[in-house]
Amino acid sequence: MKLIKFYFVLFVLLFSYSVQAESWYQVEVIVFDRLYPNLDGEQWQNEVFTPRKNLVELQAANVASTSAEGLLAYLLLDDRRKRLNGVYRVLKLSSEYRPLIHLTWQQPATERRESRFVHLQKLDGEAAIPVVDTNITDAEPEFLDEIIMSNRIIDGSIRIRSGFYLHADVDLSYFKDLPAENKILRSSEESFTGATDKTVIALKESRKIKLNEIHYFDHPMLGVILQVSRLQ
Repeated sequence: MKLIKFYFVLFVLLFSYSVQAESWYQVEVIVFDRLYPNLDGEQWQNEVFTPRKNLVELQAANVASTSAEGLLAYLLLDDRRKRLNGVYRVLKLSSEYRPLIHLTWQQPATERRESRFVHLQKLDGEAAIPVVDTNITDAEPEFLDEIIMSNRIIDGSIRIRSGFYLHADVDLSYFKDLPAENKILRSSEESFTGATDKTVIALKESRKIKLNEIHYFDHPMLGVILQVSRLQ
């Protein structure tokens, strides 16, 4: 009788852990740009960059707090957990592409109304800076915003939402120095002056995706490689 109870308790524990793991995803993202894009006389209009509100900042692995399920949402995972290292190496060794961001994190499966946009950012000369700094309490000075704007290469967000199907929403802004002949000035603009002379180019796409498949979001200037899998 005791043996039966033992196996029953073990079954319940294993089943509850399985349900918990199935409701969490591992998301891996690579963002890269083209070193020599074929502009071919094409002109690009400077988009208005408006930071999205209520973005989720990824958490460093040393954060101790956990969720009710015992897992920390939006926690950066170790490099050894990455599944796209081979893809990243190919891009890194390529003479045509430059990888800018390569991150993987865990998050709960949420429906559209509860899903959150995860902040992604890459500054010139720096590693990707997606991790929230919980030590900063005061508002950042305005001049710091201008410095970040001038050094910004990628800024935006990615959202994974589940329902009857799994969807990915990509909303990234790419800051690019373009020749004058490839710029389209708005009627209200005399020049691309201010905090930055870079042209803001948007990559926005929503797509139905499948678990474990590698998905590619294409753009003449940059690309996004995305894979979503069950959290192991």
